[in-house]
Amino acid sequence: MPNNKILSGYCALNICNNVIYAAKGYKIFKSFDGGKSWEIDGKIEDLKYSLIANTSRLLARLFRTEITYLLILQDGSRVAIGKKGIFVAQKNEKIYRKTFNVSRGTRPLNMCEDSKGYLYFGEYLSNPDREEVHIFKSIDSGKTWTICHTFPKSTIRHVHGIFYDKYEDLLWFATGDLDGECIIGYTNDSFETVKIFKHGGQKYRAVQLLFFKDFIIYGTDTEYDKNYIYRLDRKNGKEHCLQELQGSVLSSVNSDEYAAISTAVEPSEVNHDIYSYIWFSNDGYQWKELYKGKKDSLNPKYFQYGRFKFPIGAINNEEILFSGHALERLDNKTIIYSLTLSGILKH
Repeated sequence: MPNNKILSGYCALNICNNVIYAAKGYKIFKSFDGGKSWEIDGKIEDLKYSLIANTSRLLARLFRTEITYLLILQDGSRVAIGKKGIFVAQKNEKIYRKTFNVSRGTRPLNMCEDSKGYLYFGEYLSNPDREEVHIFKSIDSGKTWTICHTFPKSTIRHVHGIFYDKYEDLLWFATGDLDGECIIGYTNDSFETVKIFKHGGQKYRAVQLLFFKDFIIYGTDTEYDKNYIYRLDRKNGKEHCLQELQGSVLSSVNSDEYAAISTAVEPSEVNHDIYSYIWFSNDGYQWKELYKGKKDSLNPKYFQYGRFKFPIGAINNEEILFSGHALERLDNKTIIYSLTLSGILKH
């Protein structure tokens, strides 16, 4: 990989104004020079889990004590997702303090900020009895949280994500997991009402949605069927199956023009591949395999599925960043991959 740079020990979470924010244990660092040097951005204030996270990478994987998500808000504060909590650091502060205790499940999968600066996340929990599931909202940069929507009992298992669509100023949501529980929907009034765009089987089981001007892209996340990349046309809702994948999709990212989707090594009767793959598109229509990494030898049940994870803002006109997770020789490392040198960009 002579044309790529590898940052060992750092998991990239966000690239904002050319600054890379990355987790190292339960601390967040930032780099202004592409990963050549780092300075502390802040640390998570959580004695129990930070001790595990900062002591051993294997223990962090085993106990899921990792920082998995980071938002840089419009007012300069930062909001992180860690185990059992949402943590907020005010502008220029270096301590991330817990403002929400996750009592059901381990953590939400994502969080988003809308055009008003309001924050949203949905509950992600095992929920075997299909109890009601909530979406939470903050109007004060994550300092306080209230329930803004509830999915009734026996309707869904959990929320995969809430996503802001800048093209139509909408909030979208995706839920799972079984047939009938998989919903792709949206709201135009901060979840006072919701509208269902797609509902039904495993082909609507999405963990992340990627927005383009005329369509929406996602990869499916199912262990029951083969996984695919789909395109949904905005105007008429027509579905287009674009690309068969080697595994389920837990992470994806796009810019205005480009998009990338990664597959997870999640063994099942239909998913057998031992590699995590990154698929890349110049336009959202045609997809090419860009990169792959092999699952490491540790048990996936205890030490997690092998996969690549994309930070927010991962793609620019010259490169893409992604982090290896439970992958051989790539775990807890961030790869800065040159798109220009790879020859994959259209001209």
